[in-house]
Amino acid sequence: MVDRNFAHSNANVVPISRLGRLWCTARSALLLGLYSLYVLVVVGPGQRLIVWPFIALFPARRRSVLARWVRAHLRVALHAARAIAGVRISVRGAISPASCVVLMNHQSIVDIPIGLTLMPGPLAVIPTRDRYRRGIPGISPYVRMAGFPFVTQRPTALRSDLQALKGVVDDVARGEQSLLIFPEGHRTRDGEIGQFMKAGLRLILKRTHCPVYCIVADGMWTARTYAEAAANFSHAQVRVVVLGPFASPAPAAIDAFIDSLRDRMVAALADLRAS
Repeated sequence: MVDRNFAHSNANVVPISRLGRLWCTARSALLLGLYSLYVLVVVGPGQRLIVWPFIALFPARRRSVLARWVRAHLRVALHAARAIAGVRISVRGAISPASCVVLMNHQSIVDIPIGLTLMPGPLAVIPTRDRYRRGIPGISPYVRMAGFPFVTQRPTALRSDLQALKGVVDDVARGEQSLLIFPEGHRTRDGEIGQFMKAGLRLILKRTHCPVYCIVADGMWTARTYAEAAANFSHAQVRVVVLGPFASPAPAAIDAFIDSLRDRMVAALADLRAS
């Protein structure tokens, strides 16, 4: 599903007919419907009947089991996107199989599957909005099991958000897991890279000294939400570039380092769109 070299550019786009557009929408809706059913019938029951009991018996293997579990199901999602909806993803660059911190721009609902699939090392966790803690079959139980830090992203709750990150960051510093961060904090409406939320990044970079990577993806910003994806997912051409590794900076240089990472990501996105 994920090609390691860039596919041919779709610069010469041929307009499609109304019938063709309806066909694309039907394929997009079919993909989302079938994968939602897969999550309800396979992922959710599998976690409850297989993963939870295994982790209870072998708690020391929790992270390795969860890493294999989530990557397997994300590969299913990406292969389904290719087979059913004609989505193509091309990738340049790679991340080493070691504990690391990864920053990724946030355009669409497919960013998380791509980002986690490209991280072959220890179990990767993502700072996650508190509202996803419960209520989403297959997803909410997994993020709780994996120990994702829950944040509110409200200025009035900044201290509690940072406190939620500390334990995870210390695990990353010990090499026990990795961290995937969407520093913009939300999916952008135009696909451009927004301003970074720096408070969490400062904490992470102060307490860890592992390699830092950036993932820049483009091609899915018209599918920000599930409703948009149901109409616009089909035949998307997603291009991804991995930047790094970069060495963690000295404490006094963290803000400048964060700014330099954003500048690199903005430049990489411009290159993807110009090529």
